[in-house]
Amino acid sequence: MNGAAVRVVIEVLTGPSRGQRIRLQDGLVVRFGQTEWADFSFPDDPTMAEFHFLLDCRQQACVLHAMESAETQVNAAPVKRHPLVSGDRVLAGETEFLVHIDGVEASVSTEDRNRPRDPVAVAAAGMTVNELCQRLRLKGDAPRLAGACSTPDELVAALIGEKDYFQALRLRGFTLGRRPAVAWGCLLVAETFAQALDAAQSDAVRAAAAWVARPEEPTCRDAEVAANRCDHSGPGGWLALAAFWSGDSIAPADSPQPVPPDDSLSSQAVAAALTLAVLHFPPDDRDSHCQDFVSRADRIESGELVLYEA
Repeated sequence: MNGAAVRVVIEVLTGPSRGQRIRLQDGLVVRFGQTEWADFSFPDDPTMAEFHFLLDCRQQACVLHAMESAETQVNAAPVKRHPLVSGDRVLAGETEFLVHIDGVEASVSTEDRNRPRDPVAVAAAGMTVNELCQRLRLKGDAPRLAGACSTPDELVAALIGEKDYFQALRLRGFTLGRRPAVAWGCLLVAETFAQALDAAQSDAVRAAAAWVARPEEPTCRDAEVAANRCDHSGPGGWLALAAFWSGDSIAPADSPQPVPPDDSLSSQAVAAALTLAVLHFPPDDRDSHCQDFVSRADRIESGELVLYEA
């Protein structure tokens, strides 16, 4: 991604260092914590861990990574990894930070700036091809192919050329973002299988689509139930699981402690569903169908193909 440098200012709102303003240089990875060895130290906050969190301000993005066992919250929700935007509030120990970011979307069109973007897609846009490969733990020839690719799209095409449909679709699903990727999967599974799915699989596709239309806790839990009925398998079962893994917690519904899902899980489930769709076609036609699937993702990402109301 080309464009203006990201300008990040972190304002301390509470705690002993209240009023401090920290300006971060684009291209840096910096650590916040109590120890003097942190890049930004807060020794007067006894509840902050020695190294509490880090900010990765590279590739025109600012991504927070929680460190150690201490809890880090963004907008009152515990996180392990979270792409930040202006206005986010980060709580570490007794110290709360307000995030100001300029330049993250400086290179995109006005239409793109006005369209809400999935946080996973935002984070993916800030990663190199090799970083995406490592983040998704792509295997086989993927690491070798990644070294010769300058963009994720090039790696997706190379993986399709190797008939590694699952990893190609998983990478594209991750860069597309969770809600768009589940919508993408629902569209193509419905088109590919038409009336060929049994009742449980069809119900699971509908549950995933219902979450896409209304991404809230009740529809997320309905998708979980539908996935369980399919034994977490089949194109519908995988899509319902992708919707469930896109929610706030994968802990039981009655659990008092949320367990946020890894943000790469949803793309893994969408890719499993779409791989089954690709394999539904004759072998000689699979490359072209997988390429068509990817082109649909491109149209969703650009806003040309609209599958739900933002």
